[in-house]
Amino acid sequence: MQEIELKFQVPPEARARLTEALSGADARTTRLRARYFDTDDRLLARSAFALRLRQEGDGWVQTLKGRGDGLMTRLEHNAPLGADSGDATPVLSLERHADTPAGAALLALLTRAGRTPADLALQFSTDITRTHAEVQAEGAVVELALDVGQIDGGGQTLPVWEIEFELVSGPAEGLLSLAYLWTEAFGLWLDVRSKAERGDRLAQRRPHGEAPAIRPVDAALPWPQQVALALAPVLALASDVADGLASSAQQVALAQALVVLLDVLRRDPAAADVVEPVTLLAGLVFDAEVWRMGGTQALWFNLLDWSLPDPR
Repeated sequence: MQEIELKFQVPPEARARLTEALSGADARTTRLRARYFDTDDRLLARSAFALRLRQEGDGWVQTLKGRGDGLMTRLEHNAPLGADSGDATPVLSLERHADTPAGAALLALLTRAGRTPADLALQFSTDITRTHAEVQAEGAVVELALDVGQIDGGGQTLPVWEIEFELVSGPAEGLLSLAYLWTEAFGLWLDVRSKAERGDRLAQRRPHGEAPAIRPVDAALPWPQQVALALAPVLALASDVADGLASSAQQVALAQALVVLLDVLRRDPAAADVVEPVTLLAGLVFDAEVWRMGGTQALWFNLLDWSLPDPR
């Protein structure tokens, strides 16, 4: 299974209004307590995997997530353990993900690294209250999930207040349209960091992510794929910049990633109107507020739309 979703941070001044708006959409509330597992040297986190056991209502679900093939797409497999599993955390078992793409990818990763499932241990935990509802938008059904709570790891606590838009059915354009309306209404800003990534950093007492090596994008690839490849490091780095957590190395890498993105955008006349705003952003990598502004979010939506593989 592949999930298609976008996640946004909710600014403090909009939280009461957003909560009220979501509660009017026949929303349900669920408490989610989760335990995240990895090797001591964080092999899964470094490879964009997340493995957790999460209590949902009266039962537990074991979930494995891995890197997908697009900006909004990730591999995912959920294994419910039954409604009578109680409050005690169940024993982790990778057999629950056998014969799935996500499970095969994780086993291949462990094998290449000379590791076994026995090397996986608890690293951090989350305690989240989720308010969620399904909404129809332009032929799509989208689940909105407001997560409020905290992440605990390394003797520290990190508050969580974010909203996810996940495609249940229909075209991804419907998800983008709905998320854009909510972003405009409540001043949301896009954050591609997962709770697993943020929790792993917390456990390691590391506030920010790494500065990746920035490489050019092959012009022979289909243009939507070029946009997706160029945009991925931009959004990852911009999340830390917007949160005021980026290192100087990350800020420099973001400027470099924007130059690569500009090169891709100049390859198609359809993107002519966004070349100037992307160029301006390349000179503002030290200004956290700019990366949370509505104009920047609107730019992300344009670029995400172009990254979709559907023919235009």
